[in-house]
Amino acid sequence: MHSRAAHFSQLIGQFQAGDHAALAALYAEYGGLVREAVRRRLPDRLRKEYDSLDFAQDVWASFCHLPPGKHHFATPEDLGGFLVRVAHNKVIDVCRRRLGTQGYDVTREQPLVRAADGADVPVPDRQPTPSQWAIAAERWAEIAAALPAQHVAVIERLREGFTQQEVAAMAGITDRTVRRIVDRVRELCEDGS
Repeated sequence: MHSRAAHFSQLIGQFQAGDHAALAALYAEYGGLVREAVRRRLPDRLRKEYDSLDFAQDVWASFCHLPPGKHHFATPEDLGGFLVRVAHNKVIDVCRRRLGTQGYDVTREQPLVRAADGADVPVPDRQPTPSQWAIAAERWAEIAAALPAQHVAVIERLREGFTQQEVAAMAGITDRTVRRIVDRVRELCEDGS
């Protein structure tokens, strides 16, 4: 048992001195433990997107970039426990990002479907159709007719993609005034719908 502890201590010392062979030896000894820790923690619904080896590489990258002296690994169990905790934290971070926020929530993903005859179902286009453009142009003309010319100019800049702050600077007005104009246009839209 004493020789195992001495071998471990020597290996850690060589790794901290920058010996690549020592890192390879540590990887050979603890790589399976890290992969197993990832596999235990990674939810089934994320397995199709993430491979346990990706997490394992990330764990080893973090281990290799530890500041000298930040962690002291007195025993092989200390290092094993540390690597398992890092692996769990890496998986938890991805789970929170992918399952906890709407923008990346994997549970909201929908598979593309096929019709009963096997034909692809067309994916709806995000761009408006020509008739939708025409209807929007007519509606804008109606709204613009009810607005002062200065307000129309502000809304036109916003429709061109400028931010409210940019429009305010161009028109020589405050952001708050731009917001009031936008609110007024919204009211007109709601009244006419």
